[in-house]
Amino acid sequence: MMLCKVRICSLHDLLVRNPACSSLSTASTSTTRVGTWNVRTLYQCGRLSQVLKQMRDYKLDILGVSETRWTGHGHFISEDFTVLHSGREELHYQGVGIIIQKNSAKSLIGWKPVNERIITARFQIKHAKVTVVQVYAPTETSPAEEKDAFYEQLQTILDDVPSYDVKLVLGDFNAKIGPDRRGVETTIGPYSSAQNTNDNGERMTMMGSANGLCVGNTLFKHKRIHKMTYQSV
Repeated sequence: MMLCKVRICSLHDLLVRNPACSSLSTASTSTTRVGTWNVRTLYQCGRLSQVLKQMRDYKLDILGVSETRWTGHGHFISEDFTVLHSGREELHYQGVGIIIQKNSAKSLIGWKPVNERIITARFQIKHAKVTVVQVYAPTETSPAEEKDAFYEQLQTILDDVPSYDVKLVLGDFNAKIGPDRRGVETTIGPYSSAQNTNDNGERMTMMGSANGLCVGNTLFKHKRIHKMTYQSV
């Protein structure tokens, strides 16, 4: 979700406000590049180093990660990157995190490990404050009660963000967004990747519409091979 200028380097789902803007200016750099990625796991030797290498290759300043599978919550420094994470207390299952490049970490005001599906971080940029919300939504086959609880928790988090903040919601929503934009033209762009919208896609769209957000992935025209890295069967 975005209230000011942003260049989006999205590897998964991203909700953004004011999509016409093209760059997010900070005090230290002219553009902050933000991405999100379902890494499947970081609970293996060498996996974090691989992610950090990709951040360097893509020149990302902030990367939200889903399915870290780390337990507990905390923060640490690795290879000049600040890593914030939130997970279950015991099981190596689910989990989310936000990885911040060294210069961008200087702008970090605070962060909150909500649970194994939601983590937030707040940054001070040149002309505003930015709140980043990284999520890992329930899968399409999850019980409706679990999905309801997730979106209620997410809405509570968004309601608590100051209205003047730039808002970015990124992560793996396990959603499919189809081409039908009737009634949600301001929420869904013309370049969706799926043939039909699934239940998770409907929930994501309704949440975005209720909060004045749009799905960033659908705003930019790319070759189909570049639109997704995974397709469920």
